[in-house]
Amino acid sequence: MNSPDKRVLISELCSVLENYMSKEQIDGVYQAYIVAATVHDGQYRQSGEAYVFHPISVAMILTKLKLDYYCIVAAILHDCIEDTPVTYEQIKRDFGDEIANIVEGVSKLTELEFHSHTDKQAQNFRKLFLAMSDDMRVMIIKLADRLHNMRTLGSMRRDKQLRIAKETVEIHAPIARRLGLNSIRVELDNLCFAIIYPFRNKVLISQIKKQCGNRKKTISHIQTEIKNRLNQEGIPNADINGRRKQPCSIYRKMKIKHLKFSQVLDMYALRVIVADVAQCYKALGIIHNLYKPLPGKFKDYVALPKSNGYQSLHTVLFGPNKVFIEVQIRSSDMHFISEYGIAAHWHYKSDSNHKSELANNWLGSLLDIQQNSGTSIEFLEETKADLFPSEVFVFTPEGDIIQLPYKSTVLDFAYMVHTSIGNHTLKAKVDQVNTPISTELKSGQTIEIITDDKATPRSSWLQIVVTVKARSSIKTYLKNESAAELIQLGKYLLTNALDYQNICTNGIDEAQWLACLKALNCDSKEDMYMKIGLSEILVSVVLNKLQGDNAKHTTQKISIHKTQGKAISFAHCCHPIPGDKVTGVLTTSKGMVIHRLICANLVRAKSKNAQWLNIDWQADKDEEFKAMIDVDVVNQRGTLASIASVISKMNINIEHFEIQEKDNSIKSLNMVISVANITQLNEVFVQLKTLDFVRDVSRV
Repeated sequence: MNSPDKRVLISELCSVLENYMSKEQIDGVYQAYIVAATVHDGQYRQSGEAYVFHPISVAMILTKLKLDYYCIVAAILHDCIEDTPVTYEQIKRDFGDEIANIVEGVSKLTELEFHSHTDKQAQNFRKLFLAMSDDMRVMIIKLADRLHNMRTLGSMRRDKQLRIAKETVEIHAPIARRLGLNSIRVELDNLCFAIIYPFRNKVLISQIKKQCGNRKKTISHIQTEIKNRLNQEGIPNADINGRRKQPCSIYRKMKIKHLKFSQVLDMYALRVIVADVAQCYKALGIIHNLYKPLPGKFKDYVALPKSNGYQSLHTVLFGPNKVFIEVQIRSSDMHFISEYGIAAHWHYKSDSNHKSELANNWLGSLLDIQQNSGTSIEFLEETKADLFPSEVFVFTPEGDIIQLPYKSTVLDFAYMVHTSIGNHTLKAKVDQVNTPISTELKSGQTIEIITDDKATPRSSWLQIVVTVKARSSIKTYLKNESAAELIQLGKYLLTNALDYQNICTNGIDEAQWLACLKALNCDSKEDMYMKIGLSEILVSVVLNKLQGDNAKHTTQKISIHKTQGKAISFAHCCHPIPGDKVTGVLTTSKGMVIHRLICANLVRAKSKNAQWLNIDWQADKDEEFKAMIDVDVVNQRGTLASIASVISKMNINIEHFEIQEKDNSIKSLNMVISVANITQLNEVFVQLKTLDFVRDVSRV
């Protein structure tokens, strides 16, 4: 395109900016345009238009959000560092630190245009949130950049269109929703839908036009009725406007609720904007008195705002001629936040940081997650789940509202309050009733967490939590705490194997160790020991590397005398105790897990080629181990007390028990007790069988 067209576009931009910027700032915007037009001269987009049209169009999108001078200038310059000879220092010299930092932040995200591998996508996603933490305007420019790219996607091949649209609907649109950038989110959703499902989009547009056209008079009548009734009841200045639902939102509702098009009732929405919160609820009562509301369709986002700060009362009315209309009632301040989202922070009229605080809190949480998460892919997949707005609202004992994703548990709540509270959670109360930490939360509940400095995270907690913050915190703790134990276990296993082959550790010189470590790609002996403990390296392989051609090939067998302080755990499926015939299976997460030889899960572990070792187990006298037993008893009064008394006299603790009905007269008591070894367990059997009402005692 030629220069006059460029001048027309920048003239339109400056004309819009006159509504809220000073003449000096508009002059600065024009100077940025001169720089961009000069350095991008000769560059063209795939559509054939001059490249400078893109940054100016991005800036134009941001003017609708009334973004500040720094953001508009940065938008015009946002591709200069990446695509032209212009440097950060030049922008800093000509336009100042703030604009230079924003442009640099956007430039770092250029590779957000993912191309192939999932891990590449994930790493860039991580960079995206890191940039967001420094200045939210970086993210807003990037979203506007994506929006303009989506608008001009028609010149690309179909496969590229699909890739970019799917990326946008997975990542960019949810971020825009979370940051409250409603206008950008709606357009992104609709553009993506039209590209991914072109036929469905065309059919829905046709059906919507037909239905709304037929009902135009009825809808206009309802709008007038509401306006008149609000005037009569003392709300004279309410602003009422209507809009048709978009194909994308209708299709989403049809898919989620398994509806046909004819079953989507609220095809049309009215927005009622009043002065304040009190008028919101007053208007709701007036409107419900005018038209009957549909049961179960009322949502109060005023008392409980969405995570992006959105507030409004939603209701669906049963109007005349069987027309259903959704009505959204909000104050002018709520409407402002709804329209501008996080951009309200830089808006010239903004007098509240409420919105930016919500967004920054959310981003701060994501930064904690990315620092603790393992792989980039894990960060991407887990964080995507936190972007979507299904939530529960619960209260602290002090009455503060905590927002959590749907299906969050008590333990998730504890970590959301503070990582240290989560790590030391002992038990909890929900609405003043003792409740397991695995309990799923429901909106409106009050949660109290009881902590203990001795309580620490366990691997089983990973099966309880659903939030990314809780999961990453638990993984980080387990990894740090288990490292020393895994190193000790690996050293223990290798030393034991060397002893079994009558090889003295001191007899292995430094050169042999270095050659072994190099061959196994280990940085140090500690690194090798940890990998042995995690079954990433087989003990037999280490022996071969250390001994070379003199290695003996023999079945691995070790003797253990104490398990505390090592990464050794006991399978819950078979509850092994000293005296049992056992085998140790090396796992990639828990170190060595000991199973009884008769355990069915051991067979499965061996079938998966897990590394396992024969164990000669002589436990330390101070250690106790859990054993599960079944006691069949005659159903009579005092049974439980008598059994508890017998076991207590033997100084044995009952960890857990359940009662199961076998028939009308016999009950089965399933108990987990703590014993030192098989000998003590057999003594328990003997003592229980002396009771008249006991019919059988067996080990599970």
